Amino acid sequence: MQSIPGRSAALGAGALAVTFLVTGCVVAPAEPYAYGNPAAVVVSAEAPPPLRYEPAPVAVAPMATQVWIGGFWDWSGGRYVWREGRWAAPPHHGDRWVPREWVRGPHGWQARGGHWERR
Repeated sequence: MQSIPGRSAALGAGALAVTFLVTGCVVAPAEPYAYGNPAAVVVSAEAPPPLRYEPAPVAVAPMATQVWIGGFWDWSGGRYVWREGRWAAPPHHGDRWVPREWVRGPHGWQARGGHWERR
C-alpha cells in the first residue's frame, strides 16, 4: 500500500493544529463579584471579638486595579470566624469596597457591609 505524501502532510498539520488548540485552552476561575452578600442578614446574640491587627502589606498591589480589603469577623457555623485581608479588584471600574462591620440592633449583633458598591 502506498502512502500519499500530500495526505500525510495534511493529517500531520491537522494533528499539530489540534494539539496547539487544545493545549492553548486554559480555564481560570472568575473573580467573584462580591466578597460578601449585601442582602444577607446575619444576627448574633453575642458581640464579635475585637478586630485583629492586620496591617496592609507594604508591597504594591499585585495589579494596579486591586485594593486591599482588610480582614473581618464573619459568622459561619454558629460562631465568629476571622476572614483574612486580601487584595481584590473591583468588579467594575470605580466600584468601592464597603467594609464589614457589626452593629448592635434590637435582635442582637448584625453584620453589615463586606461587599462591592457601584458608584
